[in-house]
Amino acid sequence: MVADLSGVESIIHDMCMNSCLAYTGPFLELESCPICSKPQYNQFWFQMSDGKDRTPHLEFHTILIGPQIQVLYCTLETAIHAHYLREERSRMLSEVHSKGCLAEYLDVLHSTDLIDTFEDGCIEDDDIVLMFLIDSAQLYAKKVSTCWIYIWVLFNLPPSLCYKKSFVFIGGFIPGPNNPKNIDSFLLPGLQHLVSLQKDGLCIWDGTLQREL
Repeated sequence: MVADLSGVESIIHDMCMNSCLAYTGPFLELESCPICSKPQYNQFWFQMSDGKDRTPHLEFHTILIGPQIQVLYCTLETAIHAHYLREERSRMLSEVHSKGCLAEYLDVLHSTDLIDTFEDGCIEDDDIVLMFLIDSAQLYAKKVSTCWIYIWVLFNLPPSLCYKKSFVFIGGFIPGPNNPKNIDSFLLPGLQHLVSLQKDGLCIWDGTLQREL
C-alpha cells in the first residue's frame, strides 16, 4: 500500500545467511559466501528442483533515495520546508560577504567547509545536500534481533525538522543477528543509485515553486 501511494519501493538483493556480505558487485555471480562458505540458496529446494529453484537463505532491502526526495518535493506541505537550504544559503553568503563571517553558527550548513562550497558555487539553490549515517539496532529487548540500518539526513530541511522521524530517509536494512563483515557490498546498490543521480541529475517537481528543479 505504501509503495502504491508513494511510488517508493524497496530493491531486494540476496545476502549471505550469516550476514557476511551481499551478493552485489564483484560477488554478484557467486553461489556461496567466500568468507564463511555457506551456500547462497536454500539447498533443499535447490536440489529438489535440479537447480531451478534459487530461493535465497536471506535477503536485504535497499530503499533508493531518489524517489523519496521526489515525494517530499512534490507534496506542497513538505516542499515548503525543503526551501530552507535555498534561503539560508542566500542569507549566509550575504552576511559573509558584508561582515566577513557569520554572527552565529547554529547549523551544519554554517560550517566552514560548506560555506566555502556555497561560495565556490559547488552547491547551488536547487541542489540536494545529504548526510549518510549507519548503525546497528536492537529491535526487541528480550530477543536476538540486531540488524543494521542506514539513513539519509536531508540538510535542505531546517534543523528543527531534518532529524525528525518523519523526515529521516531510510536507505536500507541489513538483517542480523550477525554483524555484516563486508559492509560495502550492502551499501553498493544505494550508493550506485546516488552516483547516477549525481552524474545524470534527478527530475524533481517542486510543489511550492510549481516548476521542475
